[in-house]
Amino acid sequence: MSRSQLVLDVISKKNTGYLPSQITFSHSAKKMEAANKLGMTEEELDVYLGNHIKITATLDDVVQIDKKDKYLMGLATENGRVVWDKEQPSMFYDLWGMKYDADEGGYFNYAHPLADCDDDDGILKGFHAPELTNMGMLFSYAEQDLKKFGDDFLVIMNGYNGIWEKAYQLVGMEQFMYMMIAEPEKVEYIMDVICDYKVEIAKETVKRGFPIGHYGDDLGTQISTIFSEDVFKELFLPRIAKVFRVFKDAGVPVQMHSCGKITPFIPHLIDAGLDVLEPVQACMNFELLKREYGKYLTFYGGVDTQDLLTFRTPQEVYDETLRVIHVLGKGGGLIIGPSQEVMNNVPVDNVLALMKAVKKARGEE
Repeated sequence: MSRSQLVLDVISKKNTGYLPSQITFSHSAKKMEAANKLGMTEEELDVYLGNHIKITATLDDVVQIDKKDKYLMGLATENGRVVWDKEQPSMFYDLWGMKYDADEGGYFNYAHPLADCDDDDGILKGFHAPELTNMGMLFSYAEQDLKKFGDDFLVIMNGYNGIWEKAYQLVGMEQFMYMMIAEPEKVEYIMDVICDYKVEIAKETVKRGFPIGHYGDDLGTQISTIFSEDVFKELFLPRIAKVFRVFKDAGVPVQMHSCGKITPFIPHLIDAGLDVLEPVQACMNFELLKREYGKYLTFYGGVDTQDLLTFRTPQEVYDETLRVIHVLGKGGGLIIGPSQEVMNNVPVDNVLALMKAVKKARGEE
């Protein structure tokens, strides 16, 4: 059985005895550091890690995959989905008007094209989503990945930078949160434009045979949700549910990424169709999550990257990984891995300790 099917069976609760895993690096240099430590090639490291998932993207979302990938960025540039800044050679714009630095490792957006829309109504009159008239072009890279990796890995079409994230990045977070109170009609218009775009991408994702739906919005901090449960239910949940519904109507599971302590939102997301919560982080109560929601959800992640992987010893990483597996993986329903990508400041020995614990739990050592 392929790793793709194994993961799908875990998500659907058809297989409660298998433990999928996923260790993703922030970029290739950190990955190669791990490979060199083990005396392996990158391909050999992939086999050793035993990863089960491959994330891909449309050409509109290359920034969410790897904006340092010259082939991918070249493809997006050739097809007019990114536009380079002539005065700043490393900077480029996506078709939403957001600006990124290709030399930077993260996803920071340097431009807020709707920043003054609260004072200037004309700005929103000119606001629209990127054109979706050529889906074949837009999905060309993703379909290459599905064809190349889909017989083994679970290939996931990334849904990161969701309705909330894209909206506040277009406006600026402080300004957007002010507008949520002072000018809610403008906020809802912006989010509806983004939602409609996300729905069309979801429809095409299903049409082209991707076996799982994905959506991403960071709705929490490390101590609480970003906004109240009432605001979430009124402004965000109905739009997120529209995206989920495309996948659920097609009979494919839904995975959602959200960093932070979003526990109050989980029951509402389950009602909307959520199947996989990505990631679970140390700020959350794992025992409560498993007890209250383990019947409905598969949990993804769990191994803390902020403190444990970065600052603790390999033995502490090994022990905590086994504890997480015991709590969240009891009776199935866990895709074990870091609670975020492995960043540059994570010691390689700690990555190997994590992997050693996973192999131990799977009976491979």
